[in-house]
Amino acid sequence: MRDTYQQLGLAHCLSEVATSPNCGDALGVFRDRYGSWLALAGWLNFIPVLLGILVGAPLVARELEHGTQRLVWTQSVTRGRWLVVTLALVLGGCLVVAVALSLVLTWWLGPWDALNGRFGDAAFDFEAPVLGSYVAFAIVIGMAAGALLRRTVAAMVVTLAGFLAARLPVEFHFRAAYLPPLTRTFDFASPASRSAAGLSRADWVISEPIVDHAGHQVADQQVYRTCLSSFGATKDTFFHCVEAHGWLGSEVYQPAARYWTFQGIETAIFVALAVALLGLAAYWVRARLT
Repeated sequence: MRDTYQQLGLAHCLSEVATSPNCGDALGVFRDRYGSWLALAGWLNFIPVLLGILVGAPLVARELEHGTQRLVWTQSVTRGRWLVVTLALVLGGCLVVAVALSLVLTWWLGPWDALNGRFGDAAFDFEAPVLGSYVAFAIVIGMAAGALLRRTVAAMVVTLAGFLAARLPVEFHFRAAYLPPLTRTFDFASPASRSAAGLSRADWVISEPIVDHAGHQVADQQVYRTCLSSFGATKDTFFHCVEAHGWLGSEVYQPAARYWTFQGIETAIFVALAVALLGLAAYWVRARLT
């Protein structure tokens, strides 16, 4: 994939697309050939939760089911030390796997980062410290569930449900609002106006509402109902109709420069959740388990 990216000259295209008439075809060839690979990479999001289910959940629950923890506790090993050593070895190994996976995917996804920016799901979820925080959270939630429930299968179910309950809202709702998004407007009838707005491939466009000159959003249905007859003629007449009513195109976006800030925020969220669950598990093991 990286060889094809170089052979098609896409690096040159991305810097001078306006003066390279063949760039559109080259981009189409690349996306058609490797777009499905990028879609398959999304399934790697299940790696953290699978580690939590298969490694974290049985970590304590299996010991409690068989009562083997009592033997350890009678050998001058404190409960706290037993928990720390058990978790440190397993979590450390899983974090090494996460770092290795992140490095490989950062290299592999390089062409897509150039095309789409690093705010895309695959890049954001795999190319930086946030992947390690997902793994840590999944392992710890599995361990905590095992300590509280004392049943491996039940802990596995809770791990899956708990991980998805935290992970999905963060990705699809909260991430876009870590910092207030910026908004830029442009004139539909003037391509130069949109170009002047400074849209970058690396920026994360959250939404593209139609607004009036005061910046208030205009419902899509109202726009299409008003300009439907114009739209039936040509795209240009539709755009001129929109312009005649004083409506503008807009883009609500997070600039690419905020990428590492967003990485830090999301990493901190999942590390904090992991620490809180770890504290709960430690309390439960030391004060409540027999």
